[in-house]
Amino acid sequence: MGKVLLVISVLTTVFSTLLRPWIGIIAYYFLAILGPQYIWWWTFDGLRVSLWVAIATFGGITFALVKHGLDFTFFRTRLNFWLFVLWLNINISYFLGPYVSQFAASGLSPEQVYSVTNNIFLFYFCSTLVINGPKSLRYLAFVFVIASLYLIFWANNQYFTQNWSQFNMGRLMGPHRLDGSSIYGDENAFAMLFVTAIPFIYYLGLAIPKVIYRYLVWLAIPFGWHAVFLTGSRGGLIGLLITVFIVVIQSKRKLLALPLILAFIIAYQWQGGSIMKQRGQMIADYQGESSAEMRVTAWSAGLKMIASHPITGVGIGSFITALPHFSDTTPRVAHNTFIQFTAESGLGAGFAYLMILGSFLNNCRQIRNCCKNNKHHAEIPIIHLLNAASTVSFIGLITCSIFLSLNIYEIFFFLLIFNNTLMVYCMQLNTSLSDGIDIEQT
Repeated sequence: MGKVLLVISVLTTVFSTLLRPWIGIIAYYFLAILGPQYIWWWTFDGLRVSLWVAIATFGGITFALVKHGLDFTFFRTRLNFWLFVLWLNINISYFLGPYVSQFAASGLSPEQVYSVTNNIFLFYFCSTLVINGPKSLRYLAFVFVIASLYLIFWANNQYFTQNWSQFNMGRLMGPHRLDGSSIYGDENAFAMLFVTAIPFIYYLGLAIPKVIYRYLVWLAIPFGWHAVFLTGSRGGLIGLLITVFIVVIQSKRKLLALPLILAFIIAYQWQGGSIMKQRGQMIADYQGESSAEMRVTAWSAGLKMIASHPITGVGIGSFITALPHFSDTTPRVAHNTFIQFTAESGLGAGFAYLMILGSFLNNCRQIRNCCKNNKHHAEIPIIHLLNAASTVSFIGLITCSIFLSLNIYEIFFFLLIFNNTLMVYCMQLNTSLSDGIDIEQT
């Protein structure tokens, strides 16, 4: 019965996407974030849902381009330029990187990383062609919240039902198939989902007029904190602290600041667990192979790779393979997104990555100015909430990326969509209002 319902859902999505390609983008990110094929693997077995959604999305974009054209304004942005530069350097590193052809020590092979990376970039650029206003962004935010709420429930359910087989040395792993494959196989990646989702849940609550419903939505937040505690991710803990701090600083409801901080402290002390507390105490501890020292060693080796191969890098997906040639430490990833990009794909990739971060933050500032200058426009409240949610999530994610390699983390690109779309939409809004014309709500 489940497979029948899935087939019906897929067919409905496919036909809807051919007419409205933005539906395919939303369906793609829903699958990429929730990962239902890993939760209900027996239902998805034998059905390549993501492939059908991708084909329908490309078909819908092609039909829209031929029929009435597409607005390439959302495509031609500074942010997208630097993303293209990053993608170009990644391609160069794949074909010219000196360690790409060598045997992968562990993890995904360079070919697999390259394939996944191309898919991520392709869908991001497609999204900029069809996600072009607050309406489609609302749907995108909604599916993110729905997927996150379910995974918060799933994570807590593993704990309360004492499903200890889902834990690796006391740390909660994400849902996976019988063969162990999963988009959240790494506990840190699973923790990052909750870190980036909680700001969206919080700002969604602000958009709900009825107080009782608002607090029902906010009730999921402490369970989201608990989900991060269960993963035992120190990066996730830092990300939570950063997002809570920013929400408190930005909030107009200053009376909520003290209760929110106290709630987080109580939640950590009550439900942090021995694994999380033990790992949390080691955040600033440099000594020991299991602490900050292993990251510093990996960073040092990464810098040596950059010095040896500044143009091509060692090759995408080849950091672990190249590491023994630059360090005596145990093979591992860089545990730093910037160093991972730069060591694997060269200085051009590292510079492009930094420019992407700078463009995002600059866009945030301009979007906030737009909201202040046009505060009476009907779309401004939702623009403000979407910008606030995506900004807080992005800062939390980027803070964690200092300690984690998140180079092919889908949610990074997901947040860029909000930033890019809101920026262009605000530019159009400013232009239209200055000309005395109100742009049509998309």
